[in-house]
Amino acid sequence: MGLREIKAQRNRERIVSEALHLFARDGYEETTMESIAKAAEISPSTLYRTFPSKDLIVLERVTVFTQQFAEAFQRHAENHPLDEALGEAIFAVLEDKNPQETLLVRSIIDQSPIARARLWDYMAEQHRQLARVIAQKAHAKADDLHVVLTAQLAVLVFGMAADRWRDSGGALPSRATATALMRLLRDGAVIFPRPAGA
Repeated sequence: MGLREIKAQRNRERIVSEALHLFARDGYEETTMESIAKAAEISPSTLYRTFPSKDLIVLERVTVFTQQFAEAFQRHAENHPLDEALGEAIFAVLEDKNPQETLLVRSIIDQSPIARARLWDYMAEQHRQLARVIAQKAHAKADDLHVVLTAQLAVLVFGMAADRWRDSGGALPSRATATALMRLLRDGAVIFPRPAGA
């Protein structure tokens, strides 16, 4: 990463950090793009070039998770079986260094229809990205049903663990929930749908 890219990334992080501070203090709807620009000490035009809307600022943390999931799986798949690599990738993404910020982001997404709709787009991209990496490691095609279903199950386990953690106000450890979900899948305790007579 060159000096320009490093500077741009630091700028993005400062904007997100200042925006989340304002959202927590003043409320999401009440916070303007202009007040975010002022807090981040940049011009409004620079802010709009970096983040055209507030919901994209909120979702910045989510997009980072999307990238981390596939990267963590790829890293672990070099030395572990694919199922263990998926489990470790889920744990890696669930590690939260700033839980209060994550709870704030999740509450904003829950209240903002635009941010929620964009989140669905990001989740779909996460499925596709993870399926591509799984396919590469499994020597299969990214659109093979078993690859797509594997990617969707991994994202589902991550999402359910994150949701339980959020619903408990951060009290219920997401890693423990993810572990319990993976055990249910492994032990055959989950009822999978099947066609009659099959």
